[in-house]
Amino acid sequence: MSETGRFRAAWQRIRSRFWPSLAIDALALLAVFLIIHAWQTRNLQVDEPAPETVLALLDGSGIQSAMIRGEAGIVYFFAPWCFYCRSSIGNLQDLVEEDYVGWGTVIALDYENTDEVQGFIDKTGVVLPVLMGNAQTASDWGVRAFPTYYVIDAEGRISSRSVGY
Repeated sequence: MSETGRFRAAWQRIRSRFWPSLAIDALALLAVFLIIHAWQTRNLQVDEPAPETVLALLDGSGIQSAMIRGEAGIVYFFAPWCFYCRSSIGNLQDLVEEDYVGWGTVIALDYENTDEVQGFIDKTGVVLPVLMGNAQTASDWGVRAFPTYYVIDAEGRISSRSVGY
């Protein structure tokens, strides 16, 4: 029997057994997930000072910084048309309400107008500050997909980041 034939026979034996087959499938899915995550976050900053960002509030009451110095928090970037943003933004709200993080700020990007953003916020029930970002904001933070999260430490440095749900 050739080397290829032996390999094929061994592979078929493994795949015919439930638990080894399940383990292989799970490891393959995990590998794909980790590769995709690494690709999505490859250009996002980490272990650097967060960009100074002061933007207009959605409610029109003025301007506000995206961060609060002296406390760890999360800056969350979303687009109002993003399905995953609609599904995940409540997680940020929960983290802040349950005191897992000191603060949370949401920044709208890639929107048509403020009414579109307000409709998204009304549907999700978010009560965190909503800032109105723009193309420069997206560039400063390296946001290319939604949602994008940055965890900011008490010194204003990016300690972690992620993309997607």
